Amino acid sequence: MKITVKIATLLTLGLFVCGTAMGQVQETKTYKDGSVYTGQFNGKGKKEGTGRMVWPNGNEYEGQWKKDKPHGEGTFTYANGITYQGQWEENVAKGSGTITMPNGCVLVGEWTEMGNGVGVATWADGTRYEGPFKDGAAHGEGIKIWPNGDRYEGTFSMGHMSGQGTCKYHDGAVYTGSWNNDMYNGQGRYVGADGSVSEGTFRAGKLQK
Repeated sequence: MKITVKIATLLTLGLFVCGTAMGQVQETKTYKDGSVYTGQFNGKGKKEGTGRMVWPNGNEYEGQWKKDKPHGEGTFTYANGITYQGQWEENVAKGSGTITMPNGCVLVGEWTEMGNGVGVATWADGTRYEGPFKDGAAHGEGIKIWPNGDRYEGTFSMGHMSGQGTCKYHDGAVYTGSWNNDMYNGQGRYVGADGSVSEGTFRAGKLQK
């Protein structure tokens, strides 16, 4: 009798544990817009679990789903060549993730949505940026280092050195002051590698006389 009770209990537990997995059906479904999903569905017919979705425009997502939305870990590959691999929250690329651009630039960071957050960007030539991003571009207080040793610390605006910052060049020269679109612009001080000093108002990279 005791053995029978134990077996019955184990069978009940087994059905309970497997119930969730059994409730997720894997199949392929084609939608009215031409998109195709292959993966798991929940008992209500919504995409849930793991699966792959391909849209007519060439976009593709493969990973975890919840209630018809990318949620959890997954990779979205855009038709334009941009790839995001990382965490998702209800169809938003949110959390830790890696963005790979068609030009070889790789952004690794913590995102509030794709391309917005704080992280590190590394270009194919070895150039590196550390700091905040907006729409995938350096934006805010950050640091950028070039392969030749040049180093800028200061404000960026949509990928450009703009605002206040200091650039230390590999030859020993240093510029501290105002920038606009990667050029000295406004009040600043330039100390050359030979020790010469130029100080005053700069426009488009040149000291005004």
